[in-house]
Order: sequence, then C-alpha cells, then structure tokens
Amino acid sequence: KELIYQGEVSPSRQRENLFEAVQLLDQAVARDPAFLLAHCQLAGAHDLVYFFNYDHTPSRLKLAEASIANAVRVQPDAGQANVAQAIHFYWGYRDYDRAREELTKAQQSLPNDAQVFKFLGLIDRRQGRWNEAIRNLERVVELDPRNVDSFGNLAQAYFDLRKYSESIATFD
Repeated sequence: KELIYQGEVSPSRQRENLFEAVQLLDQAVARDPAFLLAHCQLAGAHDLVYFFNYDHTPSRLKLAEASIANAVRVQPDAGQANVAQAIHFYWGYRDYDRAREELTKAQQSLPNDAQVFKFLGLIDRRQGRWNEAIRNLERVVELDPRNVDSFGNLAQAYFDLRKYSESIATFD
C-alpha cells in the first residue's frame, strides 16, 4: 500500500513502485490465497499500471479481473471486493455508472470507507456533479486526514469550480 501511495504523491517513482507493489502482492496471495485485501489491492495495482500506460494492454486488465474474481471467491459479499470492482471499472474502463453501482453496494458494509467516498467524488467530478463531488471529497479528507492525495483531489475540485481561495487553502 505504501508503494502505491508513494507513487501517487511522487510520480517520478510511480512506475517502479507500481511494478514492485504488484510483485509483492503476487507473493502475498501466493502465500495466503485467502488474503482478501491483498487480492483487492493487487487488482487496484494492475488497474493503475494499465491506466498510467505502463502496460496498457488487455492482458493487464485480465490480471486485475482475475484478482477481483479471487477476492469474490474468498469472500463473496465483501464490500472490499465491490470497491476493487468499482476501481476496476473506473481506472480500467472509465465506466463510471458501473463503478458507482459497485460503490453503492460497498457502502452497505463499509459506510465510512475513505476509498468509497474518494471514488464517488472522482466520479461526481467527471460527471459534472460538483456539489456531490465536493461533499464526497470533503468526507474523504475527514475520514483520512493524513492522506495527501485526498487533499489534492479536493483542492482540484475547488479549483475546477473557480473557488480559488478554498483551493489554495486546501493545497496549503
């Protein structure tokens, strides 16, 4: 998780970090095939590798889908698997409606999960639902106040709305 996070806030190491994260997560699920969160994180890492064009191939998407299938096999009703599926629809296919459906399912078991609110906010922002985007991204900052990426997403939404003083304050 730290390698993926560092890649988000330090783009110069992003490619290297993502491939290392995939390698370590592959080792984790090989050692413990029932490690739900590792399967979910592995799917997300594959999706980021795909999205950032480090390996923008159908086979990379298939690796993410296999990880999601493994997560569902381990725990069919896990909200974390719904989040992984939502992220896959978001990063892998830019299918925001299907991603939103998965996030809605995830909220039933994960009502205060920062990732759920993050992706709802990002989807809202892409779909021009600005009030909802701000509300969801503010909730992410509230739930995960030490995550720099959360502040960046919120500040960008304020900037897009030309709320420059709020954007500057959030970036600060």
